Amino acid sequence: MTNKVWKTAIGCLVGASLMTACGSNAGDGKNGGGAATAPSGGQKASSEPVELIFQDQGGAGEEVFNQSYGSFIKKKFPNYTIKFIQATKGSTLQDLIVAGQHVDIIIAGINGMPDPLFGLDMKFDMTDLVKKHGVDLTKFEPTLIDGIKTMGDGKLYFLPVTNLVQVMFYNKGIFDKFGVPYPKDGMTWDEVGELNRKMTRSEGGVSYMGYSASPAHILNMSQYSMPLYDPKTKKPVLTDERWRMALETYFLNNATAGYKEWATAKKKLPYYTEMTSSQELAMMVFNSQFPFDGPQYVKDINWDLVSLPVLKDKPKLGSQANPKTFAITKTSKNKDAAMEVIKYMISPEMQMNYSKQGYMTVLNDDGIKKAIGSESQHKGKNWSAVYYNSLAPMAYKSIYDTKILSFLTPNVLKVVTGETDLNSAIRSAQEQADKYLESEMKK
Repeated sequence: MTNKVWKTAIGCLVGASLMTACGSNAGDGKNGGGAATAPSGGQKASSEPVELIFQDQGGAGEEVFNQSYGSFIKKKFPNYTIKFIQATKGSTLQDLIVAGQHVDIIIAGINGMPDPLFGLDMKFDMTDLVKKHGVDLTKFEPTLIDGIKTMGDGKLYFLPVTNLVQVMFYNKGIFDKFGVPYPKDGMTWDEVGELNRKMTRSEGGVSYMGYSASPAHILNMSQYSMPLYDPKTKKPVLTDERWRMALETYFLNNATAGYKEWATAKKKLPYYTEMTSSQELAMMVFNSQFPFDGPQYVKDINWDLVSLPVLKDKPKLGSQANPKTFAITKTSKNKDAAMEVIKYMISPEMQMNYSKQGYMTVLNDDGIKKAIGSESQHKGKNWSAVYYNSLAPMAYKSIYDTKILSFLTPNVLKVVTGETDLNSAIRSAQEQADKYLESEMKK
């Protein structure tokens, strides 16, 4: 991967999946666990004045950065000058590089990190710094570190700070209306299919649908763990049988007549707005972080969540993780200071603070996990659902993934509505992806 490679807007998929770095409440010190304390052990924070420059590749602004990270960093490291440059037109990471402006730490969801690191050749192996500063990688959820190392061919180019998975939200009011028992943790996709059929009906002039999911999110975090791109052959792999199975599991097997009719008439698949606003949808598979990133969307409904439905032959396997990650760039002028900041963000104290506000920890720590959502605006919900399943192995991520997936997701609607068949949809997406990669490889 060369400097010439610059793909679609960084984090266009990630921005949709994460919405903000850590939501509106995490990190403001008002509703959380208070000011986080310093992590113990390892290198001590430098007492020398240091400037660190950050940029979030998802396009988040300085207010979100400060709420999520900046306010904590500034309090912990008062001798550090913390600057943030928003990734907008004219100030993207690529623009900054051209202008000779360095950035010390870049922030991105794991799907959006390959673009700036590999596409712009900003990668820096943090392995030695991790050892020098006493960061214990065995404390992390192993799937996260394994996935990051796979992406870096064994090198550690970034570290996770917060996490999210796919879960199933449901509108309790619709279930109450029809006298149907609520979904439960641990349900199989077949059981959800039965519930879907019960909840799909017309009443009072309203066409109710039982289940839906977002193709871009569930496919990108699928429990089948299939990659979009093979780095060995340099080819897209949409014809992998697991893509077919995923499309059947998440969409076709649950496409009732009412669902098809609605999708055909609206020319789209039901989204979370159909669960929260028009309240036509009973169940929606979506990001676990959704109510914290968009509290305005759930304020008018009685809702809860359960774990992602599972496959019969893999009864405890959930989705892949989609962590928010921090990377030190190769051009950073203060790599040790940057490492101290990252170490602080992943300390048990900070992770507990995030957990209380509803953000999944990246650490394999039962105490931190149990605290999830306990001091949030959504306390009392079934937040243990986010940890009910084990994490699926993380598929290989590349700088081409967002574009390759964009060839497949529009075809989901076409297959559901009968405009095309599954074989043709997959073949068409593969052909488009082949042409795209052929063009990219010539650059």
